[in-house]
Amino acid sequence: MDYFPSYLAVVIFHEFPDITWLKRQIARGFSNRLGWGNLPLDREGFPSVIIHTKVSECYRPDIIGPYSFFLNMRGSSSCSVDGQATRIDEDHYFVSNRAQAYTLQIEERFRGTETFNIHFGEFLSESVLNSLVTPADRVLDAGTERQLSPVLFFNQLHHRDAKFNALIRAILTSYRETGHNKLRFEEQLTALLSHHLQQHRRIAETVNNLPPVRKATRVELYKRLSRAMDVLRAGFCGEISLDQLAAEACLSKYHFLRLFRRAYGLSPYQYIQHLRIEKASLLLADPKLSITDLAGLLGFDNSQSFSRLFFQRKGIYPTQYRLLSK
Repeated sequence: MDYFPSYLAVVIFHEFPDITWLKRQIARGFSNRLGWGNLPLDREGFPSVIIHTKVSECYRPDIIGPYSFFLNMRGSSSCSVDGQATRIDEDHYFVSNRAQAYTLQIEERFRGTETFNIHFGEFLSESVLNSLVTPADRVLDAGTERQLSPVLFFNQLHHRDAKFNALIRAILTSYRETGHNKLRFEEQLTALLSHHLQQHRRIAETVNNLPPVRKATRVELYKRLSRAMDVLRAGFCGEISLDQLAAEACLSKYHFLRLFRRAYGLSPYQYIQHLRIEKASLLLADPKLSITDLAGLLGFDNSQSFSRLFFQRKGIYPTQYRLLSK
């Protein structure tokens, strides 16, 4: 565990705080201005905290936290919100909203999971989002009377793109090399929130592109599609049926397929192939992984079908791509 002077309120912990203590502090709104390990805080309210730890298993139910990003540097975890569990792999992160109860679970079969869960302090997140959002960002609002309500992000998997991963690496590198600095950390967390807000705006465009019905209906349709998309993203290397995806979205197969194409511009099968090729582009950097093994890992019947699709999508064969990537 790391301790910092009293004027610092953003910390990285290498263990999960005791859950009984945490829930008691949340209920009190951190009114005593004490963090885990009696770390003095500079104000009341949930502080900004990063949990970066390796665990074999854990179960942390019904925590009412701040805006939070759940991700893993290695391994897999599961986060449940509103009764829906989402598996989080190394390529995505999951978001919960302020004052929204979440349950985090790491199963023993995912032994060695390395978490990097970011909890944005109430003061920081309110300050940043209030300065950045526009009325259009509040896509879950019911009407004009709620213009001052908080931004509600969608509870779904979000792709960790190059910029997001660079921001995470910057936090790790600066902390490892020069220790904790509150100003720098708050700037880094602000950059992460700003980046996610751009993702949120792209989602809002997707919602608006759904069939012209009431906004609340479009939002509900998107939520259903995103549940199916999370299943697809988590299991694209295995067998996924249209029936399974449509059932996850609580839609008929016909309506699911039509709305999926409308929202994402691809059919579910085409999107699976897209995900496989993008994952292959990353895995080809490992010279110890043969093309045959890689094809099997990604769910292809054989290396020939994998190489053929890779060439169609990238204009180059996997062996050539590997050589050029060195």
